[in-house]
Amino acid sequence: WIKNRDDVVAWRVFHIGHGGGTNPYTYGGELDSSVIPHASNLWFDGNPTSTHITLKTSSLVNGNGKEYLAMLFASVDGISKVGYYAGSDSEQTISCGFQPRFAIIRNISVTEDWGVYDTVRGWAAGNDKYLKLNATTAQSTYDFGQPTSTGFTLVGNNTAINKAGNNFIFYAHA
Repeated sequence: WIKNRDDVVAWRVFHIGHGGGTNPYTYGGELDSSVIPHASNLWFDGNPTSTHITLKTSSLVNGNGKEYLAMLFASVDGISKVGYYAGSDSEQTISCGFQPRFAIIRNISVTEDWGVYDTVRGWAAGNDKYLKLNATTAQSTYDFGQPTSTGFTLVGNNTAINKAGNNFIFYAHA
């Protein structure tokens, strides 16, 4: 996530799952809206490495004389997982290798909000309390699924988290 701190523009989002994981650096997304990722030439001439990102010149992510804030996320065994999955109209389990206490999930196929789920708020079996990262609305409740000892289950046929024909990105943390 990169934010131009000098100009009034949305956070820009890169995720390894954009484009189904194929050339994700050719897509751009926004954290501050529900707009689906779109073709973009903002990012890199290739994927970031484990130690470096090289940004192209754009006032949105790397303009001359501008100040930026970047928040970088990575998968760390047993602690965090950056991933993506294809949706289903049936319940499915997403593997993380640990039991997550926090997750951000986003449908990248259609216009949808960024969902935030955490066990402190009440992400468990039943009416899960959740927030929308890009909205100002209060928390809501819905049964999305639940954390498991190695990942999380998701109910099927739900456009926000698990819908056949749609692709999703996520970040989960222990």
